[in-house]
Amino acid sequence: MRADVTTAERIGLTWLRAAVAPVGAFGRRHDDAVAPYGPGDETRARAEIAGVVALAERLDRDGVARVRAALRAVPEPAPILGRARAGDPLSDVDFYELGRFVDALAALARAWDAAAGAPERRPPSVEALRAVLAPGREGAGFYLADAFAPGLRGARAAFALEEAEYEARRGEIAARVRAVTGIDAVGDEFVVLRDDYAGPLPDGVFVVRETPTYRAAAVRVVAPDRDAALERLAIEEEGARRALAERVAREADAVAAATRALGALDRALARVAFAQRWGACVPELTEGRVAFAEATFAPLADALGARGHRYTALSLDLRGVAVLTGPNMGGKSAALATAGFLCACVALGVPPPAREASLPLPSAIVWIGGEGHEDRARLLSSYAAEVVRAGDALAVASPQTLVLVDEFARTTGPREGRALLIAVVEAVRARGTLALVATHFDGVAEAAGVPHLRIAGLRAETLDAVRASDLDAALDAINAAMDYRIVDAHARETDSDALALARLLGLDESVVDRARSLNERSTRS
Repeated sequence: MRADVTTAERIGLTWLRAAVAPVGAFGRRHDDAVAPYGPGDETRARAEIAGVVALAERLDRDGVARVRAALRAVPEPAPILGRARAGDPLSDVDFYELGRFVDALAALARAWDAAAGAPERRPPSVEALRAVLAPGREGAGFYLADAFAPGLRGARAAFALEEAEYEARRGEIAARVRAVTGIDAVGDEFVVLRDDYAGPLPDGVFVVRETPTYRAAAVRVVAPDRDAALERLAIEEEGARRALAERVAREADAVAAATRALGALDRALARVAFAQRWGACVPELTEGRVAFAEATFAPLADALGARGHRYTALSLDLRGVAVLTGPNMGGKSAALATAGFLCACVALGVPPPAREASLPLPSAIVWIGGEGHEDRARLLSSYAAEVVRAGDALAVASPQTLVLVDEFARTTGPREGRALLIAVVEAVRARGTLALVATHFDGVAEAAGVPHLRIAGLRAETLDAVRASDLDAALDAINAAMDYRIVDAHARETDSDALALARLLGLDESVVDRARSLNERSTRS
């Protein structure tokens, strides 16, 4: 499904992608690799959506949140496993991080079980890798245990004996230093002031540097057997780490499969969380129709909720091309956006937030109306931007395209604008394109020979009784007074209710009264 930047913003696709973004790196990687569904993908798209809805019904919201938090905490093992597969040695820190990965998978599985997740969809575990690392994971960290290589125990025992002998000899020299100079020879160096002791230093002590006032010295123990034992131990440990890395590398395919499964689960749970918040249905996926009942345009509902306003769900049945008219603030743009948003949902495998829906999988969605960021960058006026976008849309329009037209040509002369809009509607209809066209121009639907829908509009008796104290109160009053149903217009034009809205939104009463007088005079003439 193609949608340019302006369309993505207008139909809420940009918001939707953020709302269903996976929480972890595996999920993001998986999501990036999955192309949106398009024409011909109806069976696969519906299967994914049905699976998400089933999960949303089974899992509780708090449980989903906990599982997603556990997913976020799973560390990325790929770089470590990549080095292991390349034959590079791994460090104890690497093995520790792999242990964290194993533990995070176990924590994720526990969160899934606590959320009442189905056993057959339980997150994967990597028990073979856990077993490989187990000898070094008795505590919280990781230790290269003797069990990892047959020669480790002997090498460590031999070094321990030589180390004990080394420390004993060092202690003897330190005792002689203390007896002669009264100084405890601790650390790598010690200082002997010449005023305190100017005589010779004991055997086993060498001077590091000297000045007229002091000598800096250090204990020197010649211990070739200790050095040899240490070298042997280092070789044994390096061999053990290489052998352990080879065993880890053999589990790389299983770990990769587990991370792929985690990615798919992350994508699914992002959609589950969306469905649990906004509602969901399993739609019928058919060409040539955009129909939904009690649907929520979630970006708008989210914005309204943040300001304490109520959102009213919308219903629509669009077949082919239709023109939508109605009052200002009546929800025409929201109806267009909802149609595009629900189609974008199914294209991304997201259950549409509606009681029921019948939707297409369009190859492209195009929004015509107003201007976008790219239009401003090209220094186009609103009218020029709309014309360019209309031309681009007609060039690619097909029965698999959804075109949404919002107040096209409203910034030019009304007669020419109306004529141009009628011609555009006729051209879209001729191409077999699905399209919903919102306008204030009169007679467009009848002239173009397409169905005419309208927003039912304001309940005047409700609105006239309201005197709002501020903008938020005015918006609440408009919302309460507006009938947002989309109904058949029956060839009857609908007033825009512009003057009533202007009064409620705080425009000076004398200005509104003068406008009403002028409008009535114009209507009579």
